Amino acid sequence: GLLAIIYTIPANIEVLINYFSFAQWGFYGLTALALIVMRFTRKDLPRPLRIPVVFAGLMVLISCYLVLAPIIDKPEVEYLYCTIFILSGLVLYYPFVYRKVRWMNRFMKPITKHLQLLLEVVPPESPLTIEKPEIVQ
Repeated sequence: GLLAIIYTIPANIEVLINYFSFAQWGFYGLTALALIVMRFTRKDLPRPLRIPVVFAGLMVLISCYLVLAPIIDKPEVEYLYCTIFILSGLVLYYPFVYRKVRWMNRFMKPITKHLQLLLEVVPPESPLTIEKPEIVQ
């Protein structure tokens, strides 16, 4: 929210929409690419909904075009800023999610407990299991 407001100060709303769609189509393409990769590497996972690989491949091609076309047509340094901002999430993901840094857990535990009391939410008692749907003919 705050970052979006800061971005609209020097420009107009069209610029914000343009950069947002740049990032959004990048994520759409990566999601479709992940679907294709997991279709061939994780064949044993249950899939309640099977999307044909052709549609996922088409989605990857369309999103590549919608991400690269504005850069090729009118290159701006803001696209680089947007890409760096997105990739900076990996810098935070690696230590805190992938490596599970312990000192952060001690810091976040009281905050999590306070927010759970404030928002009246709790984690589920048992993990959610996905059952394979029955095919009715």
